Formats: sequence, structure tokens, C-alpha cells
Amino acid sequence: MDNRLNCFVKAILDVCFYIGILVVVTVPITLRQGILKSRELMGDTLGHYPIEEYYGYAVGSIMICGVAVLLILFELRKMMKTVIEDNCFVESNVKSLYHMGTYAFVITIVKLLRCFVYLTPGAVVIAGVFFFAGLFSKVLARVFDRAVSYKQENDLTI
Repeated sequence: MDNRLNCFVKAILDVCFYIGILVVVTVPITLRQGILKSRELMGDTLGHYPIEEYYGYAVGSIMICGVAVLLILFELRKMMKTVIEDNCFVESNVKSLYHMGTYAFVITIVKLLRCFVYLTPGAVVIAGVFFFAGLFSKVLARVFDRAVSYKQENDLTI
């Protein structure tokens, strides 16, 4: 089997994971710099920025979501290893899919809570996307669980 595509996807996930760690760790600094740069470019023409008023909450929510995304990437990287090894119907992938669904729901909750602090259409869209991704992941976990059961039964038959 040609594994080039699988290895390419795994490499992309690896790069995203390590860049993501750097991004999450630097959120307090980069967010503050972004606010200062916006003030410099726009002056006070836009008035008061909600993200400035709720800076601590913004940093916290972005970092929580960032960690959840990193955990999703970590699980995807584990799953891609099994795909590359041509052994994807294993219990560890069921657990990874289940965990990814939970992490997606964490992002959904954080983004929805953020809407009570300051509402943006992007937060609502992101919450919706991660809600459906979480549901999809939980359903796929069940499908994979059945496939693992069938595989184990088949392995015992042989």
C-alpha cells in the first residue's frame, strides 16, 4: 500500500501540533501586541475594544481552546500512526475519537460562554462547527468500536 499521502498528512499534523504549542504559549504576549498595534493603526476611532476590557478572559478562553485543539491534534497524530501501520481498527483509535469529541465540546462551551462576555459572530460559528465536530467524533467512535469488535471476532475465528 502506498503510504505517501498518510505520511504527508501525519507530517502536516506534526507541524501544526508544534506550531500550535508555540502559538498557545505566546497568546498573552501576541494578543497584547495585537491590541497595541490596532490602537496604533486605528487610534481611538473605533472607541473601546471589548477584547481590551476583557483581556484576562480573552487570554484564558483562547488558551483553553488552544489547548483543546492541541489535544485534538495529539489524538489525530496517534490515529495517523495506526493508519500508516495499516492497523487502524484498534481500541486506541476508539478512545482517541471519543476524547476528540470531548475536546470539541470543551471548545463549544468556552466559545458559547464567551458570547455572554462579548458577542462576535465568529465565536458563534466556531461554537457550532466544534459542536458538530464533537457529535461526529462521538458517532465515529461508536462506529470504530463496532469495527474493532468485528475485527476481534474475525481474528478469533481464524
